[in-house]
Amino acid sequence: MNVCNLYRGLYFTTLRQFNWKYPYPKELQPSPPEKEVINPENLAQIDNPLSENDKFNNEYINRNPRNLEQMLLEIKPNGFPLDAPDRVFWNKLHFEKSLKHTSAKVVHHSGHTIVSASTQEWAIRKHLKSTIDKSAIYNIACILAQRCLESGIYFVSKEFSPQELQTNKVQLFLNTLEECGLKTEELSAIRPKDERYL
Repeated sequence: MNVCNLYRGLYFTTLRQFNWKYPYPKELQPSPPEKEVINPENLAQIDNPLSENDKFNNEYINRNPRNLEQMLLEIKPNGFPLDAPDRVFWNKLHFEKSLKHTSAKVVHHSGHTIVSASTQEWAIRKHLKSTIDKSAIYNIACILAQRCLESGIYFVSKEFSPQELQTNKVQLFLNTLEECGLKTEELSAIRPKDERYL
């Protein structure tokens, strides 16, 4: 009995000491990034600074993950010619309408949902008489467009079948997005992907 307790104690002790985030020795673990230090030479020179807030750095590091997409410099994933659905996009628009709710979302090519809006949200649902009529679709489109523009997304890729594009509700959804300032067609990248990686 004492031997079992001893082995059990050793087992749980090793589990506690094991680093699950970096499952390799401490010598090989990556060091944390260095803290940025403002170079005094890069500070803007102000004649009469009123406070410490008037001193700012001339160098700016943009950490916006969508910055290259906005500048059309991000490489689009090519995928394969027979992929269905198509994989050549940065952000794709998804529109779903069920028997009870209406929802829309913007999905990044990595698979993560960036922005979404749905009638399941109480803040939206409490202002609607119905969650599946044209008024709900119009409001969901307006809210999604506003959230996209606030998140730095100005154009998305859409993929609807020809039959879906002929329906009134999908046309209302896309037209409302365009009216609110969100482009439903993505621009092509300035730098095309190298053919070696096809």
